[in-house]
Amino acid sequence: MKITIGTAIALLIAGAAEAGSAVGYSADETSFEGYFAPAQDARATVVILPTWNGISDYEKDRAEMLAEIGYDAFVGDLHGKGKLPRTMEEKAAAHDALFADSARLEEILLATIATAEDLGGPDILVMGYSMGGGAAMEIVRSGLGADMGIDGYAIFSGRVSDPAGRMIPEGTAPIFVAHGEADTRIPVSQLVNFRDDLKMANVAHRIETYPGAGHLFSAFGFPNYDLETDQKSWAAFTEFLNTTFAEDKRS
Repeated sequence: MKITIGTAIALLIAGAAEAGSAVGYSADETSFEGYFAPAQDARATVVILPTWNGISDYEKDRAEMLAEIGYDAFVGDLHGKGKLPRTMEEKAAAHDALFADSARLEEILLATIATAEDLGGPDILVMGYSMGGGAAMEIVRSGLGADMGIDGYAIFSGRVSDPAGRMIPEGTAPIFVAHGEADTRIPVSQLVNFRDDLKMANVAHRIETYPGAGHLFSAFGFPNYDLETDQKSWAAFTEFLNTTFAEDKRS
């Protein structure tokens, strides 16, 4: 049976069985634990960077969806094994600490991507949700992405502006953005200057905004979840993903 986008989302919301497994790795003398969902005859590997909640069933479900359509998927850990924040205060503190120490964040991201490459291969797209989207943009703006040969990025409800005012480096791989126009946590107005930055750097991009959609509109079980908008954004993302890896590099 062919699995459509709607069917896949419905199955995952209902609690489909996981096919992936936990994977340990280390960075900055800290233990981390990611989640790897392998695909048969994978076209590339997608690294998923999670929300400030840390790795949850949501990110694992997305990894399974990617494996179903032919992509290895590795969910990276941004907090450390056994260090999931629980309260809103803990989550905000963990978020602020992560971005306050750029050297440590870069070390974590390098280790995460290296682990994904060991598991899947060197053809990598990095996607992030909310805090994870901001982390993915750190890979872009720091120049790490160009150095590592990252093939593309996808940002869902993530911060794309840069408090430090760094520009997008030329040679950056294509970027996809899905953002709710009613997002009160990360205003859609941030995308105006971001588009200009991308054009100045000659970076291929696709930016999709959704009227009435709030923060993390695509996250199952979250307060702003919207099935119809989720399906639209996932269809747009998978089109971008398939275009990015139109040539099967692993054949």
